[in-house]
Amino acid sequence: MRRSHLYQRLLDGSLREHRELALAVFDARGAVLVAQWLADEFAKVDDPAYVRLFTDHVSLPGVTPDQYAHRLVETSHGALLGGIRFYGRDVDRPFVEVVAHDFDELDALRECVHREWSPFATRFARLRARPGTIRGARVLLDQGVHLARYRDMAAPDGRVRLAPFQDADDAVAVVRRRYERLAVDAPGLARNVPQADPDDVRRWHTAGRLHAIVVGDDVVGLFAVAPGRIGWLDGDEVNEEVVDAEYAGHGYAASAQREWASRQTDDGDRSLVGTIDGHNVASRRTAQRAGRPAVLEDVFLLLP
Repeated sequence: MRRSHLYQRLLDGSLREHRELALAVFDARGAVLVAQWLADEFAKVDDPAYVRLFTDHVSLPGVTPDQYAHRLVETSHGALLGGIRFYGRDVDRPFVEVVAHDFDELDALRECVHREWSPFATRFARLRARPGTIRGARVLLDQGVHLARYRDMAAPDGRVRLAPFQDADDAVAVVRRRYERLAVDAPGLARNVPQADPDDVRRWHTAGRLHAIVVGDDVVGLFAVAPGRIGWLDGDEVNEEVVDAEYAGHGYAASAQREWASRQTDDGDRSLVGTIDGHNVASRRTAQRAGRPAVLEDVFLLLP
C-alpha cells in the first residue's frame, strides 16, 4: 500500500508535465506509456538482476553490491526514485539518475541525493524535465530529447536522397572518419557522444535500417533509424546520423530527416525521437530545421 501511495505521488510530482506531453503526442495511449514506464522503474528496486548489471562489471572501493540498487527514498521534504549511473559507462563519471520526485525545493533534493548516494562521491544528479523548467547557477544541460510525429515534420526539400549502402563496411568507414575528425575538432563532445559500434552498423545494414545520404553522385553521410524507446517515449529512434566533415555546414542532415519523414505516409502519427548532447549545437539546429523540437531535456544538478 505504501509503495502504491509513493507511485501516485511521483506521477503527480515531477512526472505531471511528462503526462501532459504524453497526452499531447500520443493521445490516450500516452498516459499508459508513462504509467507503465514508471511501474517498470519501480520494479527495479527489488530486482537482483538489475543490481548485477552493475556488479558484474563494476567494483568500486567502499561500495557494497546493494548500493547499486535502484531505490525509493522518502523524506520530510519529498520522495524520489533513482539510482546510480556512470556517464558513458565510465566509472570515473558517476551521477545519480532521479527518475521521478515530488520535492518542492531543488536544494532539498540535492541534499537528499548527496546523502543517500554518498559512497559514490558523485557531484551530480540528473533530472528529465520540460525544456527551460529547471535553470540556475548550479544547473547544467546534458542533452535534449527531440521528437515529432512524422506528419508534423517539415516537408522534404529535395536536396538529398536516401539509398542503401551496397557494403556495410562503407558505412562503418563513414562513421569512423566523422568521429576521428570530431575527436580533433571537439574533443569534449567526442567524449560525451560515442560513435556507433561497427557491429551495430552492420546489423542496421542487414535489417534495412541504414541509409546513405546522397547528394548528386556523392555519399555525404549516413542516417540510421530503428524502432526504439527513450524513457517512456517510443517511436523510431535516430541511432546514428553523420555527415562527412567535407560536406558539413550545408544542412544535409536536416534534409535527410525530412526526406525520411516524407516516406512514412502510412504511419504519420508515429514519432521520430532521439537525444542530442547539449554541446552539439549543430545537431540541435538540424533537428529544429527538420521540425523536431526538444520536448524534454536532461539536466545535471550540481550537488553540495
